[in-house]
Amino acid sequence: MNRTMLEQELKTVGVSLNGWMPVFLCDNCKQRWEPFHTAVGSAAPTARLDYWRCPNGCNANAEVSVSMQTALPRYVCINDIPGMVLDDEDAEEFARYVRSMDLTEVPSKS
Repeated sequence: MNRTMLEQELKTVGVSLNGWMPVFLCDNCKQRWEPFHTAVGSAAPTARLDYWRCPNGCNANAEVSVSMQTALPRYVCINDIPGMVLDDEDAEEFARYVRSMDLTEVPSKS
């Protein structure tokens, strides 16, 4: 599942993404949550299987597609900037996004 498909699926259960940030927003109660927890014995955080469920239960009865149930977002951190990616294409796009924030020096004309 790619990021565009995930965003559309999340909207059907009342959840929004905020850019590349690894944070979700419930469209109903405006609760924000991180879908990741640190796995025991692992250096990289992993997503919970019910990552898309609002902690307040707003979408507890929502049904999602099998592709969304099996999609596991990955937590990545490049240059101390955290992000959430779903596949290698997302990872490349996130890396481009991070590189675009690199400071550039513009010489003074004075």
